[in-house]
Amino acid sequence: MNKLILEATDTTPKVVLDHLENKFEISGEASPEDAKVFYASLFTWLEQYKNYLYFLNNEGNSKKDLVFTFHLNYVSSSAIKYTYNFLQQVEELKPLCHTITIKWLYDKEDTDMEDNGKEFATMVNISFVIEQAA
Repeated sequence: MNKLILEATDTTPKVVLDHLENKFEISGEASPEDAKVFYASLFTWLEQYKNYLYFLNNEGNSKKDLVFTFHLNYVSSSAIKYTYNFLQQVEELKPLCHTITIKWLYDKEDTDMEDNGKEFATMVNISFVIEQAA
C-alpha cells in the first residue's frame, strides 16, 4: 500500500496519510469545488489501510496507536459532510487498533472550528482532543 500525500490548494487541505511514518494529518482550507471527488481518494486510502491493519493483526503484529490530526481553518458545508464520513471510516478502524485519537486543532479565536471539533466529537465514538494550535 502507498501513502497518500496531497498538497494544499486554495480550496483543498493538505493531506498526509502515511502508514509507514504513522502520520495522519489534514490541514488547511476544506472547500473543494466537488467535495465528493476530493474525498474519494481519502476514503479509498482508508479502506486499503483497514485491509493493511487486518493483515498486520493476522500476522501477529501488535495493534497500533493512531492519532489523526486535523488543523482546518475553514470547512465548507459540503466538506463538513465528507469530513464526518471520513471520521466514521476512521472509527471503523477501532477493532484493528490499540487506540485511535482525533487531535482537532483550531486557531486562536476561531470559535467556528473549535465548535466543529466539539460537534464531531459527539458524533463518533473516538477519543477526541480539541485544543488551540500553538
